Amino acid sequence: MGNLLHNIPTYLLDFFLFNIIVINIGMFLVFIYNIPVLINSNNNKKLRNIFSEILSEIILLENYENTEKIKILKKLKVQKNRRIRTIFIKVLKEYTIFLKGTEFATLTDVYKSLGLHVKDIKDLDSIFATRVLEALDRLNRFKIVVNRTKIKKLQKHKNSDIRELANAYTLNIYDSDDIYDFFDFTTEPFTPWQQLEYFQLITNRPLAPKADFGKWINPKYENSIINLSLDLVAYYHQETAIEPIHSMIKIDHTKMRRKMIRTLGILNQKQSIDVLMDLYIEEDDMKCKTEIIKSLGYMGYKNEKVIHFLEELLKTEFHTNFRKAILIALSRATASESILENKIYRYELEKTVPNEQKIL
Repeated sequence: MGNLLHNIPTYLLDFFLFNIIVINIGMFLVFIYNIPVLINSNNNKKLRNIFSEILSEIILLENYENTEKIKILKKLKVQKNRRIRTIFIKVLKEYTIFLKGTEFATLTDVYKSLGLHVKDIKDLDSIFATRVLEALDRLNRFKIVVNRTKIKKLQKHKNSDIRELANAYTLNIYDSDDIYDFFDFTTEPFTPWQQLEYFQLITNRPLAPKADFGKWINPKYENSIINLSLDLVAYYHQETAIEPIHSMIKIDHTKMRRKMIRTLGILNQKQSIDVLMDLYIEEDDMKCKTEIIKSLGYMGYKNEKVIHFLEELLKTEFHTNFRKAILIALSRATASESILENKIYRYELEKTVPNEQKIL
């Protein structure tokens, strides 16, 4: 063992020892930092009960600012004592989960009147990720508008959780046209959760400015960004995205190709008909072919070219799922007016197929 240690270069030993010392000092500082909250658990419970009672009464009052309740909170040193402030904010956040409207607005006013938002804005510059996340979460929850430059910096933070929350804050708070800029400078894929979160934040604010999301349907962007953009294009029915989709429709990514086909069906524009019919001939994926048939059914209303294309497919395609999709698409394209007419039409089409090849 002694010989082994002697064989290790001195600078490596120094490096290891230095790291061990730094880690232990860091853990000790974190422990010291959290001591005020960990001790006096009975006092903490009493404080929680007091804060809960005060907030309950404040919510029921019309003019809480001139009451003794705010003065009591100030006397309890909510603004100055970190332990007390931490407990108060936890109780305040618990209330905000269940309250909306005027009651939520009242809690926001309490948060601001005590100047807690000022401390949180300062914490956005902290070197500790947990402080930044907690502060950003509260500022987002209470809809406190922070200088845009500060948040843009956080959107490029090395910590992925901070980046995500800064993006969410941006979509939730600001009304400027640059709120979608992170689509451009994001280098890592959006997780499925992030895609859902961003989609909901964007669509839940009908008055916020909207981008032409088709500009991110481009091979230079990461697939998850394209995927989210397709969802938004479909939701807002942005026909400007048709050409970008056409240019990418032959992408190697099968699921993405399928989604692009489905989006063209939702946009339902005639200029996509030829693109989809050509793609069907080249396509190998069964699910993609089925989506093409469905989309043609939507956009081929009384279109002779589409009807002929689908009728010809019935003569060559004998897979059950394909034939079901083709028949449904044909019924849409021909606009059958009744169930009886629909059945007769399907029966006539079926007669064009040799008996030994019939599946339906």
